[in-house]
Amino acid sequence: MTDPTAVLQDAFRECMARVPAPVTVITTMLDGAPYGVTVSAFASLSVNPPMVFFALDNRGSMIEHLRQAGRAGVNLLSGGQAEAAVTFARKDLADRFAIVDWTDDHGLPRLSGVAAWLRCDLLEFRPGGDHTIVLAQVAAAEPLTDVSLSYHLRHFLEISTP
Repeated sequence: MTDPTAVLQDAFRECMARVPAPVTVITTMLDGAPYGVTVSAFASLSVNPPMVFFALDNRGSMIEHLRQAGRAGVNLLSGGQAEAAVTFARKDLADRFAIVDWTDDHGLPRLSGVAAWLRCDLLEFRPGGDHTIVLAQVAAAEPLTDVSLSYHLRHFLEISTP
């Protein structure tokens, strides 16, 4: 017999795959060690004060790293950075930062070549089912390129203005 909950979850996943999502890498630094994870559940929240939100899987360690650090970098990936998205999504890779180009920006890891960079210095955590929603107040914002990376129907797409 088919589990109706599993059927609904599968249908929900398929529906959500049809929603184009921005591809971001959330980063933080603890005791000089960089941490990062790929996130597609990301959006702006408020202009006054400037705020964004993103969601992290409760099974990962990034939530605890962010709780301890209290700060986050938001790297909005640009076209051509699908490999970085995959790198930071992998759970089996010990040192993701060894294979990407990055710099320290006010104590947060900033990936090179991103479409935009946000530094968030105040974080709030809220439960969201099997994820944790992070509300982040933006302390610095820098738009860099007009070509962003999006994820749609399980494929990466470059989005740019015509």
